[in-house]
Amino acid sequence: MIQALTNRLLDFTPKSPDENLPQAAVLILCYEKDDDLFFVMTERSNSLPSHPGEVAFPGGKREKQDKNLKQTALREASEEISIDPAKVEILGQLDPLESRFGLSVTPFVGILEENFELEPNPDEVADIFHLPLSFFKNKPLIKNGVTNFKGETFDTPVIIYENHEIWGLTLAFTLDFLKLFNIKFKDDLQIR
Repeated sequence: MIQALTNRLLDFTPKSPDENLPQAAVLILCYEKDDDLFFVMTERSNSLPSHPGEVAFPGGKREKQDKNLKQTALREASEEISIDPAKVEILGQLDPLESRFGLSVTPFVGILEENFELEPNPDEVADIFHLPLSFFKNKPLIKNGVTNFKGETFDTPVIIYENHEIWGLTLAFTLDFLKLFNIKFKDDLQIR
């Protein structure tokens, strides 16, 4: 599966991030186990000022010392889940998307070498979980959630994995990632 992912990313040409917006990056960390592909997700700490308790990929805003967005993604993953950047091989990136807060967020796809250990930084991460690709092949239930933003209320799709709700930009990146494996959901799925 890693080889298939590598080949698909080699054939994919991502869009460039919007340079007029503040920049951020996330890391979609993958590994193969028991004939399945897993990717690492986090549940953010409830004490964080932004996106408390939400499911996310490790990542965050670009800082001045980051020479590029790939380094941002690796630095943030190291800070949040204690992954050694030397144990991550970046295979490529997906299209950046604009968050509802006006950030241009670029997702990078990386694979983990064997024998990795992850430790959540309790200041930022409440939980780390591993989502199998096979979960999405069984057509998971997508429910409607309600989101409030700047006084506006709107419906948003939510996928539930165990006790975790995946929605918003994280769900959008997840669906883009799944397209690499020809796993697609309804075209009218509106994600904000």
